[in-house]
Amino acid sequence: MATSSIFHNIRTWLSNRWYWVPLFVLLIWTITPLVWAVSASFKDAMEVYQTPVTLIPNHFNLDNYIRVFEYPNFWRYLFNSVFLAITTTIIAVVISILAGYAFARYAFRFRHILLIIILVPRIIPRASIIVPLFTGIAALGMLDSYLSLILTYTATAIPLATWILAGFFKVIPKALEEAAQIDGAKPWQIIWYVVIPISLPAIITVSIFSLREAWNEFPFVLAFTSSQEMRTLPYQLFMLKDSMGMQDWPMVLAFTIVTILPLLILYIIFENAL
Repeated sequence: MATSSIFHNIRTWLSNRWYWVPLFVLLIWTITPLVWAVSASFKDAMEVYQTPVTLIPNHFNLDNYIRVFEYPNFWRYLFNSVFLAITTTIIAVVISILAGYAFARYAFRFRHILLIIILVPRIIPRASIIVPLFTGIAALGMLDSYLSLILTYTATAIPLATWILAGFFKVIPKALEEAAQIDGAKPWQIIWYVVIPISLPAIITVSIFSLREAWNEFPFVLAFTSSQEMRTLPYQLFMLKDSMGMQDWPMVLAFTIVTILPLLILYIIFENAL
């Protein structure tokens, strides 16, 4: 009787918390490669090839991370990634706020059709638009420049950000804006003092999305740049496999951890803030 009661309690607990099962599977699927990468980044170059594979390094050391920070032009690659990500995010979010507010508040003709058309660049595979973009950028003489990357990064970030903000702006009570208008507020003042403070969670969300996309961007920087000075961290991470001879996985994984760590920190900070 006691055993059957225990099994009954377990079944009851699982039936009430069945959603934990897919979440647990997803967590294991996601975190296992990351844990292994962090572990291997503290190992010696040959230790990752030894069997059996161990999670804890035999000789824990920071040499791989030191090599990453001493890598030629590393700080230039870091600057490029930070500059492009921040610049693109600011421009994309500002444009998306204005566009999203217009779609949410102004009943102009073909509004819904235009909102769908804006999303088309997100539907088309990125690889299929590289050639026409390359042709246009080359014709304008902007290859191997920050401007070409900022324009393409921004153009790919705006559609999703506009959609998210337009949907959020629609649920803001119009009475708040009408009250501000009665008090003599101009349209830009309504957006700045009324709409933006209320929509701050949505704005932070699209900012993180835009920053993440610009930080991780690889096809555009590969296609539109040619000099080492224009490389970003993801680009150089890709180039490591061709420049190191026998693959030095601890070094590559240390470079990977350094590349993704700023985004992880950003997620943690804003997850708590929201």
